[in-house]
Amino acid sequence: MDVRDALDRLDRIHDQLTRGEVYRGFRVPAVALVGALGLCAAALQPHCVPHGDSRAFVLFWSAVGAVGALVGFGVAVRSYFFREDEFERRRTRRVMGQFLPCVLAGALVTFALGSASEFVPLLPGLWAVAFGLGVIAVRPHLPPATGVVGLAYVLYGCALLAWKPDAPPGWCVGGAFGVGHLAMAVVLRNQSKGNADE
Repeated sequence: MDVRDALDRLDRIHDQLTRGEVYRGFRVPAVALVGALGLCAAALQPHCVPHGDSRAFVLFWSAVGAVGALVGFGVAVRSYFFREDEFERRRTRRVMGQFLPCVLAGALVTFALGSASEFVPLLPGLWAVAFGLGVIAVRPHLPPATGVVGLAYVLYGCALLAWKPDAPPGWCVGGAFGVGHLAMAVVLRNQSKGNADE
């Protein structure tokens, strides 16, 4: 066996190990904080967004989403650069490589449809579906109950797409992402408790 074959085998072993272990880059406090941010934003929407103003709706929720992404991914990025070894960084790259395309798709849909007021009522449903698919994509690296949370996002998003309110209320977005993130925080906390008990 030459060196190249040995390195290829080591890479395959690392890939198998990264698939088999639970990713710990998403921290419970950060995920719960994003959930609380979503619920607070849902409560604030009537005071910040004039009723029926689709442009203000898109800008408001885009800003909330950007802050949520900074909080949620900021912890993982910090861990990547300052705490993780090369093996853990490989796992982080794999998880982010599976999750981020769905988030990017949500951003591109917002950019494409957000300026046309007739399409804005579709955005909350599309956001929930895209995010749910991202959660499902990383389910092999997270606790098993993650799949249930991802499926709930997708089903909720489909219900919003079928409903299509003319002026989406705050809970369409903030309620979904708030409750979804809090549910994910519970799933992650239960997983970490289970590992501590072992």
